[in-house]
Amino acid sequence: MDATRRSAKYGNKVSGDVTKNRIDAQAANMKSNFTATAGENVQVETDTKALLTGWGVSVTLHASYLSYAREIMGITHRHTGVIAENEACLACKKWGDALRGLTMYYLQVIALDVFNIDVSACT
Repeated sequence: MDATRRSAKYGNKVSGDVTKNRIDAQAANMKSNFTATAGENVQVETDTKALLTGWGVSVTLHASYLSYAREIMGITHRHTGVIAENEACLACKKWGDALRGLTMYYLQVIALDVFNIDVSACT
């Protein structure tokens, strides 16, 4: 398919009426899914913030640690067992000292205390 045809197809797909109809058709399901996960999100954020506050971590770093916690939560939704642990290890390394500057110990404790995933062996 050439670029002109692809562009036209994309233009039709993002038309206001088409988009509105798609969202209207899925709105009830979208709201239900959001409601189901909102409570878990709040609990993960509350538990993570409690740890950070207890450690005296600067408030300016809270957003990064919360992003890490949300990433681990997403991993636990998609994977279990060894795969979840391996993915959590990769996330810990990504957010840790060398790459994004977060303290590895804190990342390890968040994974263990909030999600019951031990990433200490993989760092």
